[in-house]
Amino acid sequence: GGGQSGGRRCARLWQAWGVLEAREGDHAAARRCFSRALDADNRNVASLTAWTLMEAELGNFADARSIFERGLRMFRGPSADKTALWRAYEVMEERAGNTMEAQRVFQRSMGEAMSESDEITPENPSTEAEDLLTASKLKSSKKGEVEVSRWDTGSNELDSEVWMNNGSIEGKVPASTMMKLKNRR
Repeated sequence: GGGQSGGRRCARLWQAWGVLEAREGDHAAARRCFSRALDADNRNVASLTAWTLMEAELGNFADARSIFERGLRMFRGPSADKTALWRAYEVMEERAGNTMEAQRVFQRSMGEAMSESDEITPENPSTEAEDLLTASKLKSSKKGEVEVSRWDTGSNELDSEVWMNNGSIEGKVPASTMMKLKNRR
């Protein structure tokens, strides 16, 4: 794919050229380069994040948000690239001091990831529903916390617990593990 801008291979070149133009202070030229990169590959995460970073550094947050939103629409389902784009969007808002907006972006990304997960059907059996039921029955040691995940790493070295607490991910690592990790340094 790629139209007049040369295809996916050229998207990287346009993106790099855009970064150089931005560093030189020619932001109009940088925008043209980033646009051409996205013409060549509309899901080029490096171009999307470089462009949004430049706009955020210039204080053009509305433009950066618009670029993020347009980029996110290019991905139909969950993917590592889409996750990276969501995270870059969230980080931009955090760095700008827009804590509420960063939380909203995070919640949207999580909501989308949950709603786009595989459906459980007779043809596609899953123990996910059973796992969720079991997790909801588990009691946490602290009031108001709900455990959402527990895993066994196969060794006692990094055994730990993770849970959600009022929208934040928290965890416990045994003191003995912390001492082992500290002694490795």
